[in-house]
Amino acid sequence: MVVVLTMSTEPQLGAIAEIPVGQGVVRFIGTTSFAAGKWVGIELYEANGKNNGTINGTAYFTCKPNYGVFVRPSQVKVIGSERDLPPEASNNVRCNSHERAIR
Repeated sequence: MVVVLTMSTEPQLGAIAEIPVGQGVVRFIGTTSFAAGKWVGIELYEANGKNNGTINGTAYFTCKPNYGVFVRPSQVKVIGSERDLPPEASNNVRCNSHERAIR
């Protein structure tokens, strides 16, 4: 018997991701009102972002100011999962976030 495992090429909510401006956790995946197409919202580990998860009055996720950024899925490299983090590190990142995927 042969078992074939397939991995999604799309990032998933809670994935630890690397993007051009740094690393963070995927908090939003879906369409937005600010631009056409699919977007990935990431809560960065450092204040290298452009927002707090809110764009033009619409909250897609929440995080500290300048810790949020939206990128195209093609810019995201998944390097792990929040489940891989020790509990204290995971709690620090998750404290102000709610996650949402729109498909």
